[in-house]
Amino acid sequence: MNAATLEPLPIEVGQLGNFDSRMTRNFRMAVDDWDEVCSALGEWEAAHLTSERSSAAFAQHSAWVTQLMGWGRFLEDVTKHPGFTDRAASERVSSRLRHLQDKLDLWHRDMSREEEDRILRAAFA
Repeated sequence: MNAATLEPLPIEVGQLGNFDSRMTRNFRMAVDDWDEVCSALGEWEAAHLTSERSSAAFAQHSAWVTQLMGWGRFLEDVTKHPGFTDRAASERVSSRLRHLQDKLDLWHRDMSREEEDRILRAAFA
């Protein structure tokens, strides 16, 4: 068949041509959104965990960090797929997951009051 007589591809099929690039772009936006929420948590910690020290604030914080870590593990699964080539996004996700784990250890691990105060002074000084 002559190429000049071919009908254009149906829209559903034609859009598949850039599906990979759209998925990668959308995934990067999801990583950006997740990372932004994780970053905002630090300000909330400074305002609520260093002064209030209420059990409700600590419970809320633990729930948020646990939820963010769940989403992070989901994102990490994608970045570990052999077909995923964006190493920068992969490293961002891994780094942020380590950071969230550090938050759990810092805020929710049993430690002496002196050790806690020392860490807080270093983190928020």
